[in-house]
Amino acid sequence: MSDEDRAPSEGLRDARVLVTRGGAAGERDTEAVRVRGGLPVRSPLTVITPPADPEPLAAAAEAWNRGEYDWLLVTSANAADAFAAAGARPPQGSEPGAPRVAAVGPATADALRAHGFDPDLAPAADYSAVGLAEALLAHPGDAALRFLLPVSEIADRTLESALERAGHRIDRVTAYRTQPAPRDAAIESSVRSGDVDVILVLSASGAREVARRFTPLPAGVRLAAIGAPTARALAEQGLAADVTADPHTVANLLDRVARARFTNPSGGSPR
Repeated sequence: MSDEDRAPSEGLRDARVLVTRGGAAGERDTEAVRVRGGLPVRSPLTVITPPADPEPLAAAAEAWNRGEYDWLLVTSANAADAFAAAGARPPQGSEPGAPRVAAVGPATADALRAHGFDPDLAPAADYSAVGLAEALLAHPGDAALRFLLPVSEIADRTLESALERAGHRIDRVTAYRTQPAPRDAAIESSVRSGDVDVILVLSASGAREVARRFTPLPAGVRLAAIGAPTARALAEQGLAADVTADPHTVANLLDRVARARFTNPSGGSPR
């Protein structure tokens, strides 16, 4: 057995891992670190809040309930939670022409199912806006379709742009806001002192907060990005991801961190 094959099974072996999400997602991340032998340090970098104006989301949920859309596109668990909280109901029936639901990946699909929505489509491997667009456009039809896209107010336009170029109509509505969490001086001091081995970076907004709170990072701290878009967001802040998940799941990310730590125990790149 090669080192690469053995590494994930070795786990995180007492690695101090900064878990940067709050809520139920942060609890799942914390447990995922713990079961791999890591020592989770939980300090959310961002908080999720309702839209400044909730009326557009409520109106979109009502329009969805009336059957005015062909597809509901959900690109995060937060969007699934917010859309359900706004009064959206799962589609009824599976006959041709019934509204359908697409999820960007497994975590989002699980969040939808928790609210009674059974996703009809998800990317096979690339759990990103690009992957979802490719999955949706893999079997093009003649008719233009109407898509509803509830997202964070700071979400990029990758998905809607791809669908619009194919001739479809996309109604984007703000489902939630992602805002900086209160700063924690003790955690920031701990990171700068080298008392954290790995920082989980799980969104572009999280990447910006890592740069704002923790730089300059000490040598040996690994930055673990949930996917290529988050790695690019780190690069925009002058930081390099030491590990990038593919597919874009926390489980894959932690296993890659374990492998990197096993094969390169000296730590991350100096910064």
